[in-house]
Amino acid sequence: MRCPPVLDDEKTRLEALTAYGLSADQALPDLDPVVNIAARVFNMPVAAVNMIGADHVFFAASTGLSAEDLDMRRDVSFCGHAIAHDGVLVVPDATLDERFNQNPLVTGSAGIRFYAGVPLRSPQGHAIGALCVIDHKPHHDFSRDDEIRLRELAQMAADRLELRRVEVAAHQSPVGATTEPEGHDEEVEVHRLANTDTLTGLPNRLFIRRQTEKLLAGTGRAGVILLDLDGFKEVNNELGCLAGDHLLCEVAQRLLRVTATNGTVARVGGDEFVILLENEINHERVMSVARSAISALAGPISANGQEVRVTACCGVAIAPFHAVEALELISNADLALTRAKSIGRAQSFVFVPELRTEVRARRLNNIELDRALSDGEFVLFYQPQVLLSDGSLTGAEALIRWWHPQRGLLSPAAFLPALESGPLASSAGLWVLDQACAQAALWRRRGAENFRIGVNLFSIQLRVGDLVTDVMSALERHGLPPEALELEITENTAFERDTCALEALQRLRQYGVGVAFDDFGTGFASLSSLKRCPVSRLKIDRSFVQGMLGSKEDAAVVRAILGMARSFRVETVAEGVENEQQRKALWEMGCSEGQGYLFGRPRSAVQFDEIFRMGWQSLASQGTHAVPHDNDAQHHKTPSGTVSRS
Repeated sequence: MRCPPVLDDEKTRLEALTAYGLSADQALPDLDPVVNIAARVFNMPVAAVNMIGADHVFFAASTGLSAEDLDMRRDVSFCGHAIAHDGVLVVPDATLDERFNQNPLVTGSAGIRFYAGVPLRSPQGHAIGALCVIDHKPHHDFSRDDEIRLRELAQMAADRLELRRVEVAAHQSPVGATTEPEGHDEEVEVHRLANTDTLTGLPNRLFIRRQTEKLLAGTGRAGVILLDLDGFKEVNNELGCLAGDHLLCEVAQRLLRVTATNGTVARVGGDEFVILLENEINHERVMSVARSAISALAGPISANGQEVRVTACCGVAIAPFHAVEALELISNADLALTRAKSIGRAQSFVFVPELRTEVRARRLNNIELDRALSDGEFVLFYQPQVLLSDGSLTGAEALIRWWHPQRGLLSPAAFLPALESGPLASSAGLWVLDQACAQAALWRRRGAENFRIGVNLFSIQLRVGDLVTDVMSALERHGLPPEALELEITENTAFERDTCALEALQRLRQYGVGVAFDDFGTGFASLSSLKRCPVSRLKIDRSFVQGMLGSKEDAAVVRAILGMARSFRVETVAEGVENEQQRKALWEMGCSEGQGYLFGRPRSAVQFDEIFRMGWQSLASQGTHAVPHDNDAQHHKTPSGTVSRS
């Protein structure tokens, strides 16, 4: 068991905690709705707001457990770990986590298996406690959407805690106070500050939530427009925070003019605003306000002397049609905002139940994917890569498939988007890497001494964890030399300008591991990507290969890519080679290797073994029917998320 860390600001953190006037026998009833909603939203038996003292933990609110049920010492507390975490601390299965597998809360009668917690911070940023959900069974399906919802609930809890702090401060007489009016004035000022955004002067998140709750408890009618700026981050990065602040203040003024007679405007986040329309249930009038807000922000804005342009997207939800609780209404507006932003800039979208259904469907899909990974339902298929000169085998690309117990063999298009964007992407990526290395090592031991295996990386593998350690450990585990592995990424991934990802790829190249740009020519800024990224091979996208014999433009693109490859001294593989004419043309242009149906479809490891049993004959002369192949659809999706047909 690993004890929670003591924070660097521990002394001031504990001082901040005392300002809330809470203790083990002084809970906060205002937090009860938060924990009840959390338990219901995530379908968990336990939810709690825990405050972290010097050596113990106490409930500010809880459902499903009481202090008598638990060991409340700080050194065994999960929340003690959560307050040291920047984001959401998720423990899918505590029995498999070395920090907690010997914890008495896990091994004892409490029987904690799953935990997710997010810090609650004071206005000065001190982590005073955590909102958490707990279950007695493991969950590997807690998604990024779930983390967002938990953070939203944590903000709601923090708002209510802040109101508590304000009330405690207001009822403590100032030193030297002698008259009631002075104390009353200070109480009014403290309350105003607690409900106001200090930058724009607008109401803040706390105020708008309480106002929405008040409306829904009264008439039950309200329209909520959640607005998010497009391009605000670029303004901050390019012109500085001062310009960003000026921009936000101007946005606030324009929104106030839009809603001068029929709404309340609040700033609820960095570049997020809310328009609350009281007693408004007419869809068209609410959407008209949303469109007016978008239009008002479309013109140029002066930000610290610089003229900038931003756009905004709006998500709309209306009570009682879309929700009868404030938190759910705002959450539904947030779902509509997400859909609006997916459409493009300056878009508005009104909530429809299908958005919530999609969230539930993703959750169910994550449950199935979790089972698939744990029960071994994923398999790898392999598509040969050959020399275009004589068709001799040089390697293969590993491609993931799913043997679904009810639906049979599924192509990546049926599940990969959900897998790549879900919480299992990193684990699945490690599994693919390990299995592909194991299979390549086996084939090399059987005589394919120069065999190379291509493995597509999920984008998350470049952003989290330690890719270098993961790759080198897999190679060492299976006795595979670094030059036998080629990691495939899209040039769009490289264009994300993630310094850590580029450093990891550079270190792997120094060890001898290959790095290939998949579907090259279809992404952004290919020349700049080649300059920055340690690439050893370009994979020419099949769309250009398919069109090059009948299109001068496609042929010119292929020649240009081959010219770049020669200039940068990297190898090439042409994807989607389906006939002899394409093979010959590519070879004459200077392309060294090919991959496609002319040489074989993706097939299982057992079927791929046929190649070795045939004694390494030329695959080009054998054609597409040389060995058995699966009946998979022609299109497949690589783990990096790009569609290809090879």
